[in-house]
Amino acid sequence: MKRIRWGQLIVIIVVLGLSIWSIGFNYSKNLIKYGLDLRGGVHLVMEAQAIKETGEIPQEELIESESEETTENTNVEASEEATEIDSEQVTEESQEDNLVITNEILQSEKESGSITAEELKQAKKVIEKRINYLGVSEATVSIQGKDRIVVDIPGYSDVDQAKDIIGRVAVLTFKDENGTVLVTGKNLKKATFAYQQMEQMGAREPVVQLEWDEIGKELFAKATRENVEKTISIYLDESLLIAPKVNEEITSGDAVITFGSKTEESIKEAQEVAILLQGGSLPVKMSFLEERVVGPSLGQDTIKSSEVGSIIAILGIILFLLLMYKLLGGVGALALLMYSIIYLGFLLGIRATLSLPAIGAMVLSVGMAVDSNVIVFERIKEEYAKGRTFLSAIGAGYAHGWTAIFDSNFSMLIAMIILYSFGTTQIRGFAITLVAGILAALITSYFFTQFILSLIAVTNPKVNGKLFGLQSPEKDN
Repeated sequence: MKRIRWGQLIVIIVVLGLSIWSIGFNYSKNLIKYGLDLRGGVHLVMEAQAIKETGEIPQEELIESESEETTENTNVEASEEATEIDSEQVTEESQEDNLVITNEILQSEKESGSITAEELKQAKKVIEKRINYLGVSEATVSIQGKDRIVVDIPGYSDVDQAKDIIGRVAVLTFKDENGTVLVTGKNLKKATFAYQQMEQMGAREPVVQLEWDEIGKELFAKATRENVEKTISIYLDESLLIAPKVNEEITSGDAVITFGSKTEESIKEAQEVAILLQGGSLPVKMSFLEERVVGPSLGQDTIKSSEVGSIIAILGIILFLLLMYKLLGGVGALALLMYSIIYLGFLLGIRATLSLPAIGAMVLSVGMAVDSNVIVFERIKEEYAKGRTFLSAIGAGYAHGWTAIFDSNFSMLIAMIILYSFGTTQIRGFAITLVAGILAALITSYFFTQFILSLIAVTNPKVNGKLFGLQSPEKDN
């Protein structure tokens, strides 16, 4: 009994217990996530473009400001007139050179219209917020290349609403009658959709309630104070939302955007505006390169067919193991069942999304799990045929076979890490699923299979090798 590694049994019990709990919990709570190809939904591919700045500093103002600084810094005594003239000439020349260089840099940046990685990350965060406020879960937002963002929203079908909410820049501005900007969404703290009674006996109307930060409150109070008996227009991007008349100064900072009577269209518009404002404005302009509604091409029928196919495949592999390796194959079959439980529990535990690539990785990983046991079984058969005892053959089989198993799986792990680092969302799902299968296969092969075989060999020293598909030991002539 001293050759049995009881620590392996502890690992088996802990891992198996966690896996069973994970499967039961996720199935009971219906937390299984299906990809866009299984569940259907909206698929959008967007390209980010730099927002051109409209407020450029005129060249005359730059020259004027530079000349003012020059006159302030050249108040010297009359005895230094010659030096002053020379220094002024040098200063003017250097200022002209700096002005030309500055203008060239600004012009080149403007013409290039390049998107920074930080702007793309910020845009991704804003889009994720908007989708969350939309009440959609399990959406995937990923960056592709230097200027593209891909959005997959499983279980969603309104592509027009998705585009309107995701793609708008959503810059909120308050303007007076002359078109001067009074306050913007940069000072907005919170935007909330609500129903509010605008008149004493009137019906409740959909509105968006705005809450400003401290600077926003001051700017809004100033705007209303200076525009009493005038109108202030509220714009979202270039669209006019409302142009109310200011009756008195508003110092509380309370601002409400109304959308008319309580109709389905006005409610939807108010909800969308609240989502856009609460999510924040995009730092870049998004244009749609691809948009489509993906139907559940596989759906529940295919999911059930995949489950049935998986069961048939596992039973077929078990039958093969039993025919080829007899009781060794029986141990391999138990290991395969153990692997399936650990694998499924791990995938559900990390909230992996089940998609077509993920299913492909699952099928591939099952074959890899069987391959690990087959390599060890063949080594055990070779060592037993050389005259070793069953227990000694098991130890030698793992000693010689485990190195090959570990090296092959480790190289596969490296490949999957590279795929995950540079691949798209679907490729990443494939990589994660296959990595989970590799880890589950290593655990079952090293801990479960080895423990069971060692337990059998120790408790039955004179085991009949033929029952385990082993050839009789070679005898010296």
